[in-house]
Amino acid sequence: MKKKMFSLMSMILFMMACSSPTPQGHTTKGNRILEPPPEPDSGALMLSSSRYDDIDPDGNFLLYVSNQSFAITPVDIIVKIDGKIIVNEMFEVGSQHRWKLFRIKLPKGKHEITASSKKGSATLHKLFTVKGKQWAVVDYWYYPPTHYDPCPRQLSFKIFDKQIYFQ
Repeated sequence: MKKKMFSLMSMILFMMACSSPTPQGHTTKGNRILEPPPEPDSGALMLSSSRYDDIDPDGNFLLYVSNQSFAITPVDIIVKIDGKIIVNEMFEVGSQHRWKLFRIKLPKGKHEITASSKKGSATLHKLFTVKGKQWAVVDYWYYPPTHYDPCPRQLSFKIFDKQIYFQ
């Protein structure tokens, strides 16, 4: 009996020693301890995978976004249309044939697009007119001076009235 009681007490002490309380600032989910969200840092890239009100699977404005630079990958790209954030993500160059689609519902008429990249040191500001269903592309470009075809850090924007195809 003493041996069983000793074994039981040893097991309880072991379990108590191994089960520490949840660290301060952390939360739990089931039996996992989740890290707290990072503290905001004014110099940090604030990225979100959340979608905004204008993202619509039936949208009439199909915006493709891509990183076309092997020199800077991943690169942060933030795209706003009429002041609303539509894209706020990191983009890998991959094989340069990686465009991500964002379908947006935009009314006909004049609009403003801005794009920026902190890591890529580039900004873009353009006015455009929506006439119906349209396709557009925002690309980040940079090839350093040592590249056979150097290109300065830049974001480009092109808009089309017909469906576009990538090679």
